[in-house]
This record gives sequence, C-alpha cells and structure tokens, in this order.
Amino acid sequence: MPHTTDYSSTEGLRDTPYGRQLHAGFRLLCFKPALEREFRHYLDRHARASQRLAALLLILVVSGYLYCELRLFDLGGTGWLTTLTLLRGLQILPGVAVLVLTFYSRRFRAQANRVFPVLLVSVGILAALIDIRFEALQTELNFRYGAGLLIVSSFFFLGVTFWWALLCAVLIVLADVFMASLILPAERMPEHWIAVSYYVLLLIIGAISRYVHEYSQREQFLMRKLLGWVAEHDALSGLANRRSHDLALRQRVAQARRDRRPLSLLLLDLDDFKAYNDKFGHPAGDALIRTFGELLAGYARRPLDQAARVGGEEFALLLYNCDNAAAQRIARQLISALAALDIRHPQDAIARVGVSIGIATLQQGQQPEQLYHCADTALYQAKTSGKNRFAVAAAQPRSDLPDR
Repeated sequence: MPHTTDYSSTEGLRDTPYGRQLHAGFRLLCFKPALEREFRHYLDRHARASQRLAALLLILVVSGYLYCELRLFDLGGTGWLTTLTLLRGLQILPGVAVLVLTFYSRRFRAQANRVFPVLLVSVGILAALIDIRFEALQTELNFRYGAGLLIVSSFFFLGVTFWWALLCAVLIVLADVFMASLILPAERMPEHWIAVSYYVLLLIIGAISRYVHEYSQREQFLMRKLLGWVAEHDALSGLANRRSHDLALRQRVAQARRDRRPLSLLLLDLDDFKAYNDKFGHPAGDALIRTFGELLAGYARRPLDQAARVGGEEFALLLYNCDNAAAQRIARQLISALAALDIRHPQDAIARVGVSIGIATLQQGQQPEQLYHCADTALYQAKTSGKNRFAVAAAQPRSDLPDR
C-alpha cells in the first residue's frame, strides 16, 4: 500500500488548493471536484503514448490470434470459423478507431477517459465470448483466457483512473460468468470456474498495482503543482509574485492590443508600513500583508485580472478590459474597504492603516515597462500628495469624483 509521506515541507502551503488536498489525503483516490478535473486532464495528456501503444498491441495480438486460428487450427468442421472471424474483426476495430482518433481528433482526445472504458469493456466481452465458445466446442487447439489479457490491460496502458479501471475489469468478469451460464452446459461450468478464478486473481493483482501506482501519480501531481505555485506566487500574501506579474503584464499588454481592449494597472503601497512594522513587530506586519492580500485578491476574480505582491509592502492590480474611469472607481473602493477594516496605525491615536495608489491605463504604442513606470510615477504623486489616496498618470483622464 502507499507509504506515509512527510509533508512538513509543504506546511506553509496549506492555503493553496494543492496543499489542502495533500494534507487532507486521498486514500480513496479522489480529489475535490475542480482538482479532480485538473488531474484527469493531466492524466489523459500524459497517457496518450501508452493509449496508442495499447491500441497497436490490441491490433497486433488479435490479428496474430486470427492468423493462427485460420492457418493452424482445424476449425473447418465446427461451423464456427465465420463467426470467429467476425468477432476478431470487431475486436480489432476499436484499436484502429483509437489510433486514428488520437492522432487526428482533438475533441476525441478531450473525451478519452470516457471513451476508452467503453471500448475496453466491449473488447473484453468479445474476448470472453470467444473463450467460452472455444470451451463449448472442446477443440484440441485454441487460444484461451483472452479476457484475462483485457482485465490486466484495464489497469494499465489506458490512463484512466483506478475506479474506472476496476469497474471495467469487474464488468468483464461478470459478463464472462453471465455468458458462460447461457452457453456452456451445466457439466462444463465447474471447469469454467477455474478460468473465472484466474480472472479474479488477475483483477486483484491489477487493482493493487494500479492503486499504488495512481496514489503515487496523484502525490507527484500535487507536489509538481505546489512547486509551480511556489514559483509564481508570494508565499506570505498568496498573491502572484513579481516574476509572475512581469510575465502577465507583457502578455496582457499584447492581448489588449490584439483585442483592442483597455488595460489598467494599479500600483498600491501600504502607507508608513515600516513604522507599523517597527511598532507592532514583524508578525503583525506579516498579518497586515496577508490581510491586504486577501482584500486585493477580491478585486481580481476575472480570469485575465491579476493581483500581485511586487515588493515588501507594494502591490499591483492588473485589470483587463478596464478603462481609466473604472480603474479609479476600483481604487476608491479599495481605499474605502481598507478603511472599513479599521486597522490602527501607531502614528497617532486616531490614525488607521491606509494605502496609496497609482493608476495608469495602456496608451497607444506604450510598452509594458512604460505602463509600469507611469503607474509608479502616479503612485509617487499619491504619496507626496498626502497618502491614502490615488493619483492618475499624467496625460490620462481623471474622474471628477473625489478620491477620498
């Protein structure tokens, strides 16, 4: 069974979806719904080569079976040859379809986890039917236990989850028992139970192997996602870090130009943060960073928006399809929302923590670095004008509404 892993190195990342799932565990091999969809997409993407290999092996093995049955086995007098050829052809058909569709159909690839189990069970039922018919005919030479190969294949190659693989294997075994009870005479059933016990043994071995393998896959998936999250996020605030913000800024500028949409950048700085940190201590300063990070994240809920921590007490809010007037409204809301938290500042008895904001909206021909510089200049203006207010970059429209 899966070994117990020490997750102490990820203790500080519990607030991420991946960290929460890692610490909550997944012994039933199932994540939270959104994360499960992400994992299945990851599994499907990485299983493509093995799925093609499985399809190719199916075609080669079944074709080899059919060749030997036609050339080497004496089946002419059984009245079974035509039906056998048809059934073998039906077994090969899903393999051909998978090979073609995985190479040429993007839509099929996206639905692979739903399609492969159905095809597998269909081929497994055909294999069981052929086995049982050979058993009923009592021919001297025949290929037996073809269903067993499909049971093993259900746990490997296809890239489906453990539960789907287990369901496929169980359905093949049940179909075999059901068809045997209909086709074989009663005196032949005790012998057939030997084949069934063999199938059940293969099912157990395959299920245990697949469980251990998938548990490891899920663990590695979460750890990789956590490493990716760490590379792109600030651990203290949970927001995007400076590296991620710089990349997003370049991408959004290019997209805004292409789509002819407005793009606004707000740079925010917590006022007199050093004095707050010196008076109340670093833990209180860290708590303030986290609190403001949560507040700022609430204004970047659209897919192309981004909230980032770009310095010690400096933050950025990148708003796609947001013109200058809308950016100013958001700046007012942010100032008011922080004031509503009523966080005392040590400057004097009535002082509260405030934030200064610089606003710049992308102009014709402006580069990402220039947009950032404009917002930074506006932030400096807000600081020198009295703090806890916003300023708009020069040569950009200013709303007539008050900023306080």
